[in-house]
Amino acid sequence: MNKNVPKKHIPFFQQLSPEDQHNLLLHGTEITARSGQTLFYEGEEAKYIYLIKEGQVRLSKMTMDNKKFILHLKQKDDIVGEFSLFNEMKASMTAEVTSFSILYRFERKVLEALFTQNGEIAVTFIKLFARNTQATQAKFSDLLLYGKTGAFYSILIRFANSYGVPHSEGTLIKMKLTNKELADFVGTSRETVNRMINDLKRDGILLVDGGSIIIKDMEFLRSHLQCGKCPLQICTIS
Repeated sequence: MNKNVPKKHIPFFQQLSPEDQHNLLLHGTEITARSGQTLFYEGEEAKYIYLIKEGQVRLSKMTMDNKKFILHLKQKDDIVGEFSLFNEMKASMTAEVTSFSILYRFERKVLEALFTQNGEIAVTFIKLFARNTQATQAKFSDLLLYGKTGAFYSILIRFANSYGVPHSEGTLIKMKLTNKELADFVGTSRETVNRMINDLKRDGILLVDGGSIIIKDMEFLRSHLQCGKCPLQICTIS
């Protein structure tokens, strides 16, 4: 049983000093976005970087067999689109708003100019980029090394690290997720996720109560993935 729920990852904006937060926002434009709105598509030129002040943004890729593969779920004070800074790379993922959101939109070149003037903001962005790159690589590594089952275990651990709270049975993930949504995080079918959940329930690893997932034996999931090799900062869903 997982008795100690780890500390949550600190989002980018909260890592800045109040002065730097104010300075950064002066260079952006506040916008709103509705649920289902796409900020940018995979393969297109990325012109803007976004800071989430309220709401949620999902980053995904399409697999070779045309299945959606969700890689990140960005929340309040997270940054979206930082991969385009200081290069001409096209968007490597699609960014879709999943609930009504308030965002700050920054032109890429404006942010690049700001970094030359403010080293502290620039360093925080560099750390963010490195962390997000590691997190994405780790997710692909789990899929390649441990297959669909390992990728599913990895997603459960990441949701627990991001949204887990102590529960009498173990760790409760305080975000209701459908099996279809979980399948999109693994890049597989809903039927495959149904089977894996039933296997874990039968073995006493998971409990599903009113649509909420409770992980009863976190160590079972971690041991399958040989966890302990990566820091908490990259083992989240963001």
